[in-house]
Amino acid sequence: MTRIEHLTESGLLARITPGLAQGSDVELGPGDDAAVVRLASPRLVITTDTLTEGHDFLLRATRPEWIGRKAAVQNLADVAAMGARPQAVVVSVSAPRETPSELLEGISRGLAERCAREGVSVVGGDLGAADALSITVTAVGALPEGQVPIRRDGARPGQVLALGSPLIGRSAAGLALVLAGRGEELVGRISAAGSSTDRDSADGDSADGAPRAAGLDMTPEGLVAWHDAPGPEIAPGWTTCPGRARAMLDVSDGLARDGGRIARASGVVLDLDRAVLAADAAALAPAADLLAERTDPWQWVLGGGEEHALLATFEEGEVPPGFRRIGRVRALAPGEESGVVLDGTVLADLGFDHFG
Repeated sequence: MTRIEHLTESGLLARITPGLAQGSDVELGPGDDAAVVRLASPRLVITTDTLTEGHDFLLRATRPEWIGRKAAVQNLADVAAMGARPQAVVVSVSAPRETPSELLEGISRGLAERCAREGVSVVGGDLGAADALSITVTAVGALPEGQVPIRRDGARPGQVLALGSPLIGRSAAGLALVLAGRGEELVGRISAAGSSTDRDSADGDSADGAPRAAGLDMTPEGLVAWHDAPGPEIAPGWTTCPGRARAMLDVSDGLARDGGRIARASGVVLDLDRAVLAADAAALAPAADLLAERTDPWQWVLGGGEEHALLATFEEGEVPPGFRRIGRVRALAPGEESGVVLDGTVLADLGFDHFG
């Protein structure tokens, strides 16, 4: 392995940039002071997020390519949640000098692969030295002229609450296995052709909205892989959701916490359907049984973050393919506050908080 301290910055870039394919909308990509991209419309949509070693991932329990995929999807999902198509990203990587160059090359490959899946170009970035490895991605996209951005405050009583994923809680289950000390072992079992985290692979949902877990990798290895590099389908955000979704975001901090953001912004209550989500909890139960201190899989379903699936509200009859109904929007009762409820109980303290 070659440590990055033994390479010049130019030498490291020479190993990374050849794998960064550029779309036809890129006038000037990596190699100059800044990139030039022709936006699909004048309405820029922009977001940024950071992954930090020891906080967002553990090197011993993941793969370089998975780190890159995760860094990409958490940003692309934010753009998609606004109803916009992402077009380009820039990435800033800071790393200790003794970091193997192969690690950064792998991160770059994973980032480029996940972006290419959505037709997004990696157009540049920055390299720097630091005490810990961190990856910051900024994604830009465009919102068509005349199209209203899909915000969090459009949920209204009577609408359907729907999730763009066949099963929620997989990332939290994978994290629990990592924190239980199983991550390195499980990642080591996955061959190069093993568990794929590149996309949700379920065949669809049953008529009652229950997930068909048979199409998903629910093995411990698959759950850890999904946590390390979730692969939700986000293209519906800019293809089928505009004109249909009334409120939308991606599930980054947990169904209850993120759903609560929609509820509070809209002044409503999101009432979850236990019968539907019970199938998710049941599918995750075998993973819970592997832990020395068994966790209730409902905690993963309701409070597990880093799924990045789209959560949205729709008028009855307008739920697009790829989404499944998991609840409904209702008005506040007298004296009631906005939030997410299950069986009449407010889910107030579930989910991830960076500073909690």
